[in-house]
Amino acid sequence: MVEYLTCTYQLCFQKQPKHGRISGGRERYENTPEFKSPLGLFTSMKTPDQNIKQNRSLFDDWAKTYDLPLLQFWMRRFHKPVLRELKLTPETKILDISCGTGELLKRFEGKAELYGIDISEEMLKVAKIKLGAKANLQTGDVHNLPFEDNYFDYTLSTEAFHHYYDQRKALQEMVRVTKKGGKVIITDINFFFKPIHWLFQTFEPGCVKVNSKREMKQLFKQAGLRNIRQKRNFWFAVMAVGQK
Repeated sequence: MVEYLTCTYQLCFQKQPKHGRISGGRERYENTPEFKSPLGLFTSMKTPDQNIKQNRSLFDDWAKTYDLPLLQFWMRRFHKPVLRELKLTPETKILDISCGTGELLKRFEGKAELYGIDISEEMLKVAKIKLGAKANLQTGDVHNLPFEDNYFDYTLSTEAFHHYYDQRKALQEMVRVTKKGGKVIITDINFFFKPIHWLFQTFEPGCVKVNSKREMKQLFKQAGLRNIRQKRNFWFAVMAVGQK
């Protein structure tokens, strides 16, 4: 496992952002001094603003290699359960948060009204080449979504939630922009063993917190979602679905 993750990092993070890496949730930003890991993969920062800046730098650098086959094999494990969950009509409105290069939105092309948001302008440049005018794409932060209340039928986040510095606030925003009766869907990394979660939280650039299934379900309950379901796909991805 460690060898696999190391190879993935070497492939996808060939260029290291000048500002370093980040780690830790809101509590760790407030209480933990700056710390550089022995492997030099990240530097923990103290404020949400630094979190956003560091993630933006990370994903801007990553955009050129994000669509490589190895990484897309990984990403398809997160996309697959979402594709089975959605019931689409041409009037369906979908928001993909942290949409990256637009691979998931491309699967819905011509089937629904598509929206995507990401903090990385470089990622969005790639997405715009793929989707053109078929999707409404813009830069933005999940913690302060630039959309009106009760607008989307489905609000999605795939393989990104563990990067959000305030996960409760992020989920509240996802719920806010979702229609009554609509669904919030988060598919994120989740392994069977907590030590692997620790590895991600310690060494993956930008990782804040990997939630257990129980923790994710509790977040959904606190956000006021109902009919909560969780489903594992492959050995490293779990989808959580909640209805507003």
